[in-house]
Amino acid sequence: MRWKTALLALALAQSAGMARAQEACALPASIESPAPRRPDYVNADLPVDYHALVLSWSPQYCEGARKRRGGNKDAFQCSSGNRFEWVVHGLWPQNRSASSGKHHPRHCRTSNALPPALLKRHVCMMPSASLMQNEWQAHGTCGWPTPDRYFADIEKVYSRLHRPATAAMLGAAAQAAPDSLAETTAGAIKQSFLKLNPALPPDSLRVNVASGSRLKEVWVCLDKGLKPTACPRGGVHDKQRVRVRTPHH
Repeated sequence: MRWKTALLALALAQSAGMARAQEACALPASIESPAPRRPDYVNADLPVDYHALVLSWSPQYCEGARKRRGGNKDAFQCSSGNRFEWVVHGLWPQNRSASSGKHHPRHCRTSNALPPALLKRHVCMMPSASLMQNEWQAHGTCGWPTPDRYFADIEKVYSRLHRPATAAMLGAAAQAAPDSLAETTAGAIKQSFLKLNPALPPDSLRVNVASGSRLKEVWVCLDKGLKPTACPRGGVHDKQRVRVRTPHH
């Protein structure tokens, strides 16, 4: 489906027990290019051992956005006119020897503002222009020659990855009211991905939670050729109870 259409369906089919995410994205008429950000820190010379495709659980992010000041920057992602479940936070070059988040490659080159056409082409995958600008500056510059190549590679991996819908992750608990919390386990979340993506090694997935054990994101670990590989230690244990915010509609 062409990105110029007014409505994009990002995941199309559902089948019993193996539902794919049902997401709808109404493209804005225009997108302004955010100004480049000042780097928080620079790690230009660290080796890249693997990559992390980080998928954010949008209902939880938007719940936090409603409570934050200046939430207008999240209006596209969190408005009632769109419905997002799994969205891309970023594709991060990672160093296996890192002892903290500050010991990975970051801000490897200076960069300009991203062009509006590129932002619009990928905004249904990563629904924030300011996020796209930051991800390119902080992470894309550490492995890709151009923004076009960076976001094209993200789209290639993201489009091939079948993302589970709420019902697939929660089972009977998915009957909870919209925009509420339902419980499952980290292992069940991983299994919902593996059922839809049988070629994924189980150890290539990592579940991360926010405060109150609320589902925040899932990592898909990839090698330097962007093929699935084992994640390093991290995330929560498979038996950990996880609270999943259901979509608002």
